[in-house]
Amino acid sequence: MAQGLITRQNVHVRSANRLLVVFGGKQIGMLQNVSLMDEYAPEPASGIGDIHVIEYVPTMARHSLRVTAMMLLRGAMLEAGVVPENGDGMLAGLVFDIEVYSGDDGVLLRKYRGCSYASGSIEITRHAIVVQTGMFNALDVSSRAV
Repeated sequence: MAQGLITRQNVHVRSANRLLVVFGGKQIGMLQNVSLMDEYAPEPASGIGDIHVIEYVPTMARHSLRVTAMMLLRGAMLEAGVVPENGDGMLAGLVFDIEVYSGDDGVLLRKYRGCSYASGSIEITRHAIVVQTGMFNALDVSSRAV
């Protein structure tokens, strides 16, 4: 290395994050694509006789995840019970966690706890792999400051 040349590590952008499906504290699968959504349903609050909004008050926390290409370590989503076979399967109340880890240093960035299946689709085409998509709702979310 040339004398006087200053080098530094680029730490401004995280890349190659890992998305894991965790059930009972154990990794049971991985996700390739996921959209994470948090909504707090803010409602306007104002005083009596004043039409101006003073603040927006959160009224309901909703956390949802739209997933494509979820791979489980053993079997398909249906076989593992992540996606119920029918309405009777939904009554079992199976929940799991989805965790987002930094690919750079393995730090937990975001955790969606108590995820349950809400809706989804299965696509089967000729000469192609079966593609499953799903929408999941989470009870809570936590994150590490990044």
